Amino acid sequence: MSYLVFARKYRPMFFEEVVGQQHVTQTLQNAIQQNRIANAYLFSGPRGVGKTTVARILAKALNCEKGPTITPCNACSFCKEINESRSFDVLEIDGASNRGIDEVRNLREGLRYSPNPGKHRIYIIDEVHMLTNEAFNALLKTLEEPPAKVLFIFATTEAHKVPATILSRCQRFDFKRLSDKLINEQLKKLCETEQIEIDEESLRLVAMKAEGGMRDAESILDQIIAFGGLQVNSQDVINLLGIINQNLFFELTDLIKAGDVAGGIRLAQNILIEGYDFSEFLIGLAEHFRNFIIVKTTGSADGINVSEEQRDRYIKDSGNFEVEDLLRLIKLASDTENLVRKSTNARLHLEVALVKMIKLSTSVPLSELLKQVNEIKKKPEQPQPALTSIPQTDISSSSTHIFSQRPNQTASSQSAILEEQSPQQGSTEEPSGEDVAKDFKISLEMIEGKWQEVLEIIKKKKIALGSFLSEGWPTNIRGNVLEVSFGANNGFHISLIERHLEFIQDVLKQVYGHLLRLKCVKDKGDVLNKVRKIAIRVDKQQEFEQLLQENKFVQTLVDTFNAELLK
Repeated sequence: MSYLVFARKYRPMFFEEVVGQQHVTQTLQNAIQQNRIANAYLFSGPRGVGKTTVARILAKALNCEKGPTITPCNACSFCKEINESRSFDVLEIDGASNRGIDEVRNLREGLRYSPNPGKHRIYIIDEVHMLTNEAFNALLKTLEEPPAKVLFIFATTEAHKVPATILSRCQRFDFKRLSDKLINEQLKKLCETEQIEIDEESLRLVAMKAEGGMRDAESILDQIIAFGGLQVNSQDVINLLGIINQNLFFELTDLIKAGDVAGGIRLAQNILIEGYDFSEFLIGLAEHFRNFIIVKTTGSADGINVSEEQRDRYIKDSGNFEVEDLLRLIKLASDTENLVRKSTNARLHLEVALVKMIKLSTSVPLSELLKQVNEIKKKPEQPQPALTSIPQTDISSSSTHIFSQRPNQTASSQSAILEEQSPQQGSTEEPSGEDVAKDFKISLEMIEGKWQEVLEIIKKKKIALGSFLSEGWPTNIRGNVLEVSFGANNGFHISLIERHLEFIQDVLKQVYGHLLRLKCVKDKGDVLNKVRKIAIRVDKQQEFEQLLQENKFVQTLVDTFNAELLK
């Protein structure tokens, strides 16, 4: 007798032997006992979970000499014929190769004949979703009013492709994927029966590779035994199935922690040398990061399918990553896997992805960042002799005006931050008479005539400060005190300008030839719009770009929150 593969040799013969589908087998057994057999059934679910097997057992239960019974004898001629696929009353049809209307018409012709010698004529149509629309339409009337003793059993992996008119005429049963634990137990029994020595890690790897299909697991085990003989170890399984060594994933997470870009390039070279499929590596890498998320969020490694040694390492290393960082790494791995499958230069995309992962900056919660800003605000200010850069404390306040932050931050919370961080406005003291020359004479008209020149000089050195000053306009001069009026909503502009009075007053002396004391006041009675001679012209984009170049704190805000300029 020719060799029988495990998937056929250990195919269930009774309802009780079908594992993982008790919701289906129990219902069918009750229907047989109560004589409530429907005329059409639809079995849907993943491959290799028992759809066709259950259909055969149901056919034997109905046609057995002792039947209808929930325990077919498997000894009578009817049961043997069904088991050997040679029964005249139980016809198995492949829907992929018999999908046209002509095949359905021939099937309908056979319905006119009574079952002989069995009790029921049963049609098992596998992959029924492959039938054409015309073939489905030809079946409608037959399914609605079938001849006596005729039963249809449809099996499909894609029930959503079956027309609703067919679904409404069938009793539908959804088969489930088998858990890795259940597959592991069944394979262990099989190996004991076949006297095969196999370790737990090998069984775990086979169950993981089967992806919930018992038939796939048995076929893989058959292949492994052909490769390694009756003594199977995990290394044989890894070599034969091309499974990525889990240590490679842990090596990458160690490189990410250390920030070792050179090590990442070497890792990509090792993956190429070992012959691993890049897509398989990236899929496994995403699963690796997912395991870290489960351990990080639950505090336990019970929900991940790895060895005991690897569980301990997941628990140990989970403290090196935040959940937000792991989510970003998973997205990067998934996006790269899509690129690798479509690209002719897969190695380049893999190397770029590994470098990005290693250089990926750690996420900082918004609350933590605001806490640091507040701590900076509480520190005493150091005197600054000249304006070299805009202080970070000022810019942190202005960022609520300049940037649109994309994290969940409402307008009310932004205004609260502004009120908390805005510097206190200080009053400008009147200059003493000793500093004023007796022959000092300068008119407001002279000030206004060269005011634009003052703004241009300041903007060339500090564009942000010059832009803030351009919001105001000189409205009065008393002795050597020059009053510049600002709008009622320009409190922040006044605060920033008053911090750099010495720099601005040096420019005033350079332009007007006299020492002028600058005093910033808020406009009352809409005087500013009446006396302003030149309209406000502010290039916000240029100001924003200059600000990015000059201030590292603003750069950090933009990079961390993906901020952008409000138009």
